[in-house]
Amino acid sequence: MNFNDRLKHLRQKSKLTQGELADILGLKPTAISNYESKRNEPSFDKLIALSKYFDVSCDYLLGVSDAYLPVGGEVLDRDIVDFFDLYQQLTPEHTEEIKNFIKYLLYKQDLNR
Repeated sequence: MNFNDRLKHLRQKSKLTQGELADILGLKPTAISNYESKRNEPSFDKLIALSKYFDVSCDYLLGVSDAYLPVGGEVLDRDIVDFFDLYQQLTPEHTEEIKNFIKYLLYKQDLNR
């Protein structure tokens, strides 16, 4: 995924319109639309502001890394990142189903010990 796709995904995940995100960052309403359609790229300052707002690394936003953030100095395992990417695409009711299924699997695992 490249910058424009990741920005759009993060914005939609946060249930923000392009205009709302632009307001948060102190940008013109069309700025986010231009970023998402590859017409413009953000300045370094705006890239950093985006990464702080969405709590992801600049490397993640730019597509350099698939890890959202280093954890304890280590980059997240690729399987965890893949799972997390899939998880983020789910609706709220489906995320609840996943949580319940994981709890069920942990329960089964404890029974087999």
